[in-house]
Amino acid sequence: MNLVLSGFSEALALGNDKVSVLEVHNRRLFARICQSLASELDDEALEPYALWDGEDRRSSRNRFLFVLDPFELPWSERALLGEVHERVEEMFLAEDDVRQEIEAAGRALSERVASLGLRLQSDYAFEVQWEMRKYLKAFDFSVEVDPSDALLDNLIKFLKLASDASFDKQLVFVNLKTFLEPDEVQEFYRQAVFSKLSVLLLENIPDEASFEYERKMVIDLDFLQS
Repeated sequence: MNLVLSGFSEALALGNDKVSVLEVHNRRLFARICQSLASELDDEALEPYALWDGEDRRSSRNRFLFVLDPFELPWSERALLGEVHERVEEMFLAEDDVRQEIEAAGRALSERVASLGLRLQSDYAFEVQWEMRKYLKAFDFSVEVDPSDALLDNLIKFLKLASDASFDKQLVFVNLKTFLEPDEVQEFYRQAVFSKLSVLLLENIPDEASFEYERKMVIDLDFLQS
């Protein structure tokens, strides 16, 4: 998949073999590009753009998942956690011994809670049948996040969540390099490629460092004036 910005002949390749970086040195243009990609409006965006898969043009609708703040990662994003819930449910249904054991425990819990209702005056019972997915949602089954963990550790944990969810769209991070040392950037890249995730970094601070798993498109003032 290639990202093409209107007015620029160069295209930025997007894929899971490397992490793609769009480095824009002009702050105003950088803000306009970020706003445009987040809007998913393609050629109707503030800064028009297009996604090309070979010779076929693709809509960006529901293709991007933006991470604007790396300290507030979207752990509960439905496209991620919802898929993990579905995967756990599939494993639950596929393994008979595990399913029977969990269902027995669920019945025991329901019966114990229902017995408390006998102490009340009216009649009480569970009307919703026990299901794994409802159980996971009810008890907030999600990634365990420790606020004392380092940023890189949480980023890697987030990438693993996306991998578990078989996320095949575009993860977009804004100015992520601002918060990471070069060796941490390299490790983040390595984890993203290892997890076969398509990751795009939007950056507005020049970075002369060279990274093994990075492909970069740079838009600077001289390029804008040419």
